[in-house]
Amino acid sequence: MRRILAPLILSAAVATLAAGCGSPAPHAPPPATPPSASAVNALADLPQDLSLPPGQRNFWDLDRGFALSDGGDDQFDRAVQLHLGLPNPVPSANSLAGDLGPDLTPFPFDQVLAELSFTTPVVTRDSGRLAAVVPLVPASLGHELVLAGSHGVPAAGGGPLGTRLSQAIDLPAASGNMLLGWTHHGVVLDGTIPGAAPSWRVAVRDTASGNELVAFTSGVGNPGPVVPLDVSAFAGRRVELLFDLVGSPRGYMAIDDVSIMSGGNQLVVNGSFEEATLAPWTVTGPDQPCQVVSGKRDVKGLQVERRVLARPEARWARFVDRFTNLGTTTVTTEANYLHELGAGLEAVIQRSGNQKSLSSWDGNGVHPARRDLAIVYGASALPTAFRSSTASLLADGSPYVWTRFPLSVAPGQTRVVVHFVVLAESRTGDTAWDATTRSALADREAAAIVNGFWSSAAYREGMTAEDQAGLVNF
Repeated sequence: MRRILAPLILSAAVATLAAGCGSPAPHAPPPATPPSASAVNALADLPQDLSLPPGQRNFWDLDRGFALSDGGDDQFDRAVQLHLGLPNPVPSANSLAGDLGPDLTPFPFDQVLAELSFTTPVVTRDSGRLAAVVPLVPASLGHELVLAGSHGVPAAGGGPLGTRLSQAIDLPAASGNMLLGWTHHGVVLDGTIPGAAPSWRVAVRDTASGNELVAFTSGVGNPGPVVPLDVSAFAGRRVELLFDLVGSPRGYMAIDDVSIMSGGNQLVVNGSFEEATLAPWTVTGPDQPCQVVSGKRDVKGLQVERRVLARPEARWARFVDRFTNLGTTTVTTEANYLHELGAGLEAVIQRSGNQKSLSSWDGNGVHPARRDLAIVYGASALPTAFRSSTASLLADGSPYVWTRFPLSVAPGQTRVVVHFVVLAESRTGDTAWDATTRSALADREAAAIVNGFWSSAAYREGMTAEDQAGLVNF
């Protein structure tokens, strides 16, 4: 017996996607087994925990204001939360009530799925990351077939597009019942931004007439028990078995033991997924976009649009904010970003990336510690605000970090601020007690972004020429 894991595709409406997601995102250092396009191992080459879909290094859960909510391991209580205005007093990271004064206006917390757009770059179906046969651990258990629909774009929402597993079968012209059976377990979940109608559906379709027998359908929640479906009405005809997970970016469905018996003969080939190959199953569904774009909002005299790009193999996600002046006079303000660390008062925070990023690890002494992280913010004339814990378990730090940027936007002009959030798989807090200890992986990843932003196109992938010309912090 083997399982097939099928998390759904995220996109609600995918624009024309003509190219693959490009070369793998750079890492520093690279994983022990480099990401591969091989359909045999691309989903198996990344460190995993139970909160992540196979083959996805991180979980990027956006809230309705396009800030990062959690990160999947409580690394954050929020990150890259945008506020515009000229604060007085300036943020100190000492008191959130004092920092979030009346001078600051947040990007509205009201995004809905229908106004989002999903854009290139994309992860293609042939990349080995959307469908792959991967070995189980231990190897004596053989292999499983994995469909991974939620790779690439952050978990903002789902839509009418999905991932389908199918197999064509010629049913004999025989009398008696022919029963379709299978096992499944998993959960159908909505996106973090409302508006999807997620579902899990199993059906048999007559390829000639298009008529279908629906064997199972369910919405949000855990699926109910399987009731075998009599498909003898299609005897003597060619049919397709269809397994569809639609609109559930944070959900998954595992199926096994797919079977149609006729006169003692098994008609489904590789129905228990024992073979180290996808054949003869077919996976269909659109290429999956890596970037999601918010609806535009007017904030402090500027039109603001937020874009988030995340690649399945990357340790980082990129947040691009565009500030456009549609008025007739220059707008002078500040872009203030609040990042609240999940480690709270025990967060050890250190400058990194040539003073253009902050790295952090969890000093609360609990094992396992939260995963290490970094916030890469580039250069700014305004200082960052943070207070690190000075020793593990001392709890004299602050969970609040502010990155701030002056903006002067002339009529018709667009200015752009970029952040990268790094979620490393290392957990420095598992072994470190001294607050001078550093997260080597978070530091190296942050330095690679800072030093490679202009020399490596991967860090600017999906950014337009106007975006790059309008940058204020890189």
